[in-house]
Amino acid sequence: LPMVFVEGIAGQAFSDLGTAVVISLLASLAVALFFIPMLASRRRLEFQTETTASFHWSRWASWQHFQSNLALWRRDRRKYGVPYLWIRLLFAVVLETCGKALTSVFWLFLALFAKALLPAFKRALRWLFAFPAAWTEGFLVWIHRVYPLMLGWSLRHPATMLFLTLVCVAATMLVGRTLGSELLPEVHQGEFTVEVNLPVGTPLEETRRIMGQVEEKILAEREDIQALLTTYGYDATNIKRSDEGEHSARFKILAQSKNGALDSGRSIAAVEERILERIRAYLIDQPDITERVVRPVLFSFHKPIVVEIQGDDLPTLRQLAQEAEALLQNHRELADVETTLRQGAPEIQIAYDRQSLSRYGLNLGQVAEQVKTLVKGFEATRYNLKDRRIPIIVRLEEADRRFMKQIENLAVTQRAAEGSSNTAAAPQIPLNAVASLRIGEGPSEIRRVDGKRVALIQANLGQASLGEAVDKIEETLSNEIRWPSETSFAFSGQNKEWERSRASLYLALALSIFLVYVIMASQFESLAQPLIIMGTVPLAFFGSVIGLKLLGIHLSVVVFLGWILLIGIVVNNAIVLVDYT
Repeated sequence: LPMVFVEGIAGQAFSDLGTAVVISLLASLAVALFFIPMLASRRRLEFQTETTASFHWSRWASWQHFQSNLALWRRDRRKYGVPYLWIRLLFAVVLETCGKALTSVFWLFLALFAKALLPAFKRALRWLFAFPAAWTEGFLVWIHRVYPLMLGWSLRHPATMLFLTLVCVAATMLVGRTLGSELLPEVHQGEFTVEVNLPVGTPLEETRRIMGQVEEKILAEREDIQALLTTYGYDATNIKRSDEGEHSARFKILAQSKNGALDSGRSIAAVEERILERIRAYLIDQPDITERVVRPVLFSFHKPIVVEIQGDDLPTLRQLAQEAEALLQNHRELADVETTLRQGAPEIQIAYDRQSLSRYGLNLGQVAEQVKTLVKGFEATRYNLKDRRIPIIVRLEEADRRFMKQIENLAVTQRAAEGSSNTAAAPQIPLNAVASLRIGEGPSEIRRVDGKRVALIQANLGQASLGEAVDKIEETLSNEIRWPSETSFAFSGQNKEWERSRASLYLALALSIFLVYVIMASQFESLAQPLIIMGTVPLAFFGSVIGLKLLGIHLSVVVFLGWILLIGIVVNNAIVLVDYT
């Protein structure tokens, strides 16, 4: 029930589970309190009736059966005659005899089969389970011999037992503080994508040449790789990020183990890590390359690490983002560090001179629209081809708009600017007479959060948990970067969601402990006796915390869910012992 009150992604993921379990337990409670007693009472009445009248019923049923058959015989004799009845009787005897014979043969075969194979089967089972049965029996005998001695010692030394309990509780707190944290455990499915970006402006042919060498290296060492899908460039109709372009490439990889199958989550993670180490080694040889690893996810999440750098000036924001990216790339706690405020695409920037435009009687909006039409083009009409309509774009040929010098000499006319259709007689005014052109760089994106411009630093987790990585980032950015007065940084992504979910998970954990205490207090009709049982809860946490530490598992929403269920499970043995005592 406490899972219903959890907020954030934990509540969205597991509140339905909590609701289903609560409803199922309520249904089972109703069955146990009402349906089972009703069935037990009816079975008792039926048994009493059967024991008192079974003999009389069987004798009465046999007499009724004889009278019914005699009436049928007399009716058929009057209707069909005696010869027909004798023929039918003969067929009945033959069929009955054949049926009895087949049944006898079947049971004889079954008896022979059981007599011949059953002993062998029993011997095989006895041999197969001989060692486990002997070991289990010996272990139970040892437990029956040792447990009374240990129990007696514990009852004679209560102070020592309380001291050991306090030591376990202290160890739970100390070890628990060293556990890392994460929102949800990373899911490894043997499939991931490595997205690579060359410097912005790299043509598609160069991207294919450089990344083709990386692809050849991957295919030359195909250990642990089942299939490789490589994509160069981008799909203009399905673009998802601002930094995609002809300089982008993707390597989608399906992994496999040496025996051709991926068995457990740990083996899948190890195989993926081996492949990623080789690919990253290949990419180090190529200069000015950035890469990121994308895995299929069960839920739509931000990256584990997302740092928002806030500011108003785009150049300053970009400088701080690049500086933070360079610092964080050196930490082992992080992997695939990247900034969203990347180098922009090269572009021709046109600055119009309003006085020159007025001197020639031109309108700025109309001149800009004319330049856009000449370079980018406009849709004049559409060509119908069966079930498709193909747009027809009218613009200058690529040979006439390839270089900036050609753009500078584009002719803008007064009549075209004024919307007149007669452009032939209008004076030809070159664009550089009314505007200045230069090669510049446009921003890759302009992102705002709560009305403030931000640059995002995103990263995957390296050799650390989410909590350890966040602490290291905060220490690095606070001590090694000088932040102007109008800039700051904050954490978002999975860390923000984890902070939100963790508070409500602690509340649900406390609520589960309270509910267990209230239920036991009402069951025992005592406020003190449940405290004896509640003393076992920290000892259960001791076992789970030690297990998490030994297995290298971080605290997550799933671990908290297990703890909440553990509160109800761990008190069962204690309740049985206290109730028996």
